[in-house]
Amino acid sequence: MNRWLVIALILAAVLRFGYQEGMLAFGGSFHNGSDSGKYIVIAETIVETGEYGRMTENGVRREFNRMPVYPYFLAGVFKIFGTGNLQAVARVQIIIELGMILGLALAAMAIDRRIAIPTALIAAVIPNFLVHTAYILNENLFLLFFVWGMCAILWAMRGYRPPWLLLGAGLLFALALYTRPVMMFFPLFLFPTLVYALKASRAVSLKRSLILAAIPVLVIFAAAAPRVASHQAEFGYAVFTSQSGAHIVKWVYPCLRTPWSCSSHGQAWEENAPTIAARMEALPEAERENRFARDVIMRQVGTERIWELGIVQIMKGMVIGAIKNIVQTGVYETLSQFNQPATFFSAMPGDTLGERFSNFVSQNRNNVFMGIWVLAQIALFASRLVQLGGVVAGLADPRSRPYIIFLAMTVVYFLAINGPIGNPKYRIPAEPALIIFTAVGLQWTIDWFAARRRRKDGMTANA
Repeated sequence: MNRWLVIALILAAVLRFGYQEGMLAFGGSFHNGSDSGKYIVIAETIVETGEYGRMTENGVRREFNRMPVYPYFLAGVFKIFGTGNLQAVARVQIIIELGMILGLALAAMAIDRRIAIPTALIAAVIPNFLVHTAYILNENLFLLFFVWGMCAILWAMRGYRPPWLLLGAGLLFALALYTRPVMMFFPLFLFPTLVYALKASRAVSLKRSLILAAIPVLVIFAAAAPRVASHQAEFGYAVFTSQSGAHIVKWVYPCLRTPWSCSSHGQAWEENAPTIAARMEALPEAERENRFARDVIMRQVGTERIWELGIVQIMKGMVIGAIKNIVQTGVYETLSQFNQPATFFSAMPGDTLGERFSNFVSQNRNNVFMGIWVLAQIALFASRLVQLGGVVAGLADPRSRPYIIFLAMTVVYFLAINGPIGNPKYRIPAEPALIIFTAVGLQWTIDWFAARRRRKDGMTANA
């Protein structure tokens, strides 16, 4: 293994251990609230009863909302280190993240060996990874599966045993799906992109590209089919999860309605709750306790409310959500993890932009954490410019174009699937591609300056 890659992995481990120790020193917690609690409760039930569900007064209530991989991972850690030992989980997640960084470096190597180490170094220090390794959330484990699946596809595009690598990618993406349902529609984006990328990168026939591209897609569908069939047989609904309806009503609709702040979250729920209750009441009595029937009704109500907003407002909300997703630094969560007041610019009083800026500077003059946030935000904006340059340079080169298009597809997919919900947490699946774009942009800049210097030296020699 390249010594610089080892250094990058050591750097990543040191930063994450130090960050988590700092959290504990400031009285922070690995438990982020409601989201962490949902997984912890299931994991504790698995440890206590061996059943996948939640403990209630009437026994174990089966769980259908949350995907099973992360709760079983938590349960495994709890069995080894003790139930409720969240620090042990966070430590294990550091090891998982090192595996993800290694996979990301290998994925970058498939494009250009020179960008492998910069990719690993960027992944080692990026705040969004640092922050979420220290939370009891499924992003960390999801990324491990997704990045290695992405790595398998990029190497298959280079012609290294494509059938087997694409089969492996499908299995890894299936594991990612059973970790987070955000992957449900990924095959719809993956197949056409992969058909193009395989044909363009390996100069194979269209027929062979269609066959190869179908391999990971069919594996994902095959993995999802038993769960869908089970829900259809038992509850009468052929759906993968009962989570989507609540997600649309509680988050997608309010964030489209008031896109910059999602401030109508509580109000929208209060307005829609009577409609949902009335439609549930209209169902046959045997159906009223069917959580999948409730999910379908919530999905219908949420979709109706969204269309009532009009296409202009929907597009506005989607664009604003994507912008928020792209421009917010993960350090946004650091203040919460370190028990610091969230005195962001958006929280400042003032009638004009100048007044708010003045109040922001005045209030945070001696606030080290907000100073770090400002630096991280500036670095994020700068990285977006470098990434843009990387995409342009990558697309301009026919050798790297298929790889760049595939990676760009992953960014577009995750921004689209998150819709109007703008938060660094939801950007995490898109970070691997963005990191590689940064490395490509930096390498292009180095190459440009080197070529410019050679031309200058050549002109001097000729003179």
